[in-house]
Amino acid sequence: MTKQVETKDNYLKKEVEDEAIDKGPIFGCRHVQALLLFCGITVELMTRLSLSLSIVAMTKQTSENHNIPTYDWKDSNLIISSFYWGYLVFQLLAGQLSKNYGSRWILFGAMGINSFATIAIPMAAHYFGSEGVMAFRILQGLSQGGIFPTCYNMLGRWAPKNERARIITFVYSGMSLGTIVCFPITGIISASYLGWPASFYLFGGLGFVWSVVWIWFGHNSPASHPSITPEEKRYIEVSLNQEMEIEMIPTPWKQIFTSVPFWACAVPTICSGYGVTFLQNEIPTYLENVLKYDISSSGYLTAMTVGVSFLFSYIYGLLSDFLIERNYLSRTHTRKFFEGLATYGSAIALITLGFLDESNAALAVFMFTLTNVFLAGIMFGHAINIIDISPRFSGIVLGFANSTSCLAALSAPLSVQYIVTDLTNVTLWRWVFILAALTLAVPATFFEIFASADRQWWDDGAEKLETVKTVEGNIKKISKHSLKA
Repeated sequence: MTKQVETKDNYLKKEVEDEAIDKGPIFGCRHVQALLLFCGITVELMTRLSLSLSIVAMTKQTSENHNIPTYDWKDSNLIISSFYWGYLVFQLLAGQLSKNYGSRWILFGAMGINSFATIAIPMAAHYFGSEGVMAFRILQGLSQGGIFPTCYNMLGRWAPKNERARIITFVYSGMSLGTIVCFPITGIISASYLGWPASFYLFGGLGFVWSVVWIWFGHNSPASHPSITPEEKRYIEVSLNQEMEIEMIPTPWKQIFTSVPFWACAVPTICSGYGVTFLQNEIPTYLENVLKYDISSSGYLTAMTVGVSFLFSYIYGLLSDFLIERNYLSRTHTRKFFEGLATYGSAIALITLGFLDESNAALAVFMFTLTNVFLAGIMFGHAINIIDISPRFSGIVLGFANSTSCLAALSAPLSVQYIVTDLTNVTLWRWVFILAALTLAVPATFFEIFASADRQWWDDGAEKLETVKTVEGNIKKISKHSLKA
């Protein structure tokens, strides 16, 4: 049997896959970028979620300092929902801008504006009431809409194929850590002499600190990093098939939007926005009104359940790499396995949770924890699959899916506002839990049928596709002339 001669490019890719080439330092520039993104996402989640618990203290006296203001608002869930009114606007544009011009300055500006809006919320509440808070929540949403697509774009340039699951696990575990830190600290501060305004000043201040560190150490890509070693640069770029600079490659919009694997990622991303947002924003209200936990206990319980999912996300990441590297499952089947585990498991737990009341408080907390444990696996399903199919245009793909998912996300607080007219009524909450379960399980089925983890042909860009078509056309013409001759 004649042995096929590999091309130079294929040989280089095989070297990367076999881990035969020099990857550079043990703690390289790609790890620094991952650490910065991890910290940024942690801070972003803290600034986003602090209102979900502090809104309780803003409408009900919980501080030992009775000079801390409280407000008689009946639109708390509208205030929470208003974040997503702004969040859906900037995402697709942010993905396109970060592809063309890099992520560094976009992330800096987005976090800076977000931090200012966070710090301004107590002032807005005092002078303009709930409408003022909504205005700054919309500004928070606008600015944070630029964060996740640019992070995906960064990961598409910095995370080598063989390290993708581990790096993404680390970076996006900042979402869990942000929740773990945010809720107990917000609960403690809200119940203390400092009162609820201090939590906004703290988290907003951390955002400003991160922005300064980021602009000093963050870089758009290996090609633009001034001190990366040649070995690490080559390892990353060959692994991702991005040896050429990628900023100016035109986006193949038609090919993306007619791609079945793209829609297999986009549909669950869009629909899961409801369930994820419901868990992030409404569970503290449920814990207080149905299970009768006070604000401090609610913060601790929420942090505890998310903390368990934080640990499981690392277990899932290691298991995902193990299954792929040992060839127990293909990359596509691994993504489908974790998608099914995350969505079907959490859907069952959510429906069960909807049938529990104060007399089953311990079991309800366990089911809430189990929901988060299952849901941690979603990162290794459709979430990471976006980078699988298109590392080059991942920011744009996520930007479209995430901005559209905001329509589902903003409906989560609104559904509680209008369905759960009595916050102590378990039956009314049950309908919302069932709805959250359906928005996770039904789109996951679409993913299970149509998803692929192969890098898509259109990821080379529209311009290169046209070049390939031209070359193929010329080959056909030459063949015809040869036959005639």
